Amino acid sequence: MPVPTLEQLDALIVGNPLLRQRFRAARIKAAWNVLNESAQTANHAARLTWANKIIANYEADLDAEYRWMCSNATIQADASASPDNDLEFVTASFVNQWAGV
Repeated sequence: MPVPTLEQLDALIVGNPLLRQRFRAARIKAAWNVLNESAQTANHAARLTWANKIIANYEADLDAEYRWMCSNATIQADASASPDNDLEFVTASFVNQWAGV
């Protein structure tokens, strides 16, 4: 997989409103999943704080978290052609970092 050029990375981050829209939906879905996870899940309290923040304010930390998601090589390779499944998986993989754990 070729490494994206700086121009391509910038276009991914600031010039792809459909990908950003799909990310927002994947992120709220990840927050809902945290609400339903067991209290015994590792780092649940911090994850729950993050989830409640996102549910209370759909736009909270959106820009920073979107840029984190764009750092993933799978997303960079497929950009807006990435299936929902990939976006959901990548988004869920960052929840601990976004929760500060």
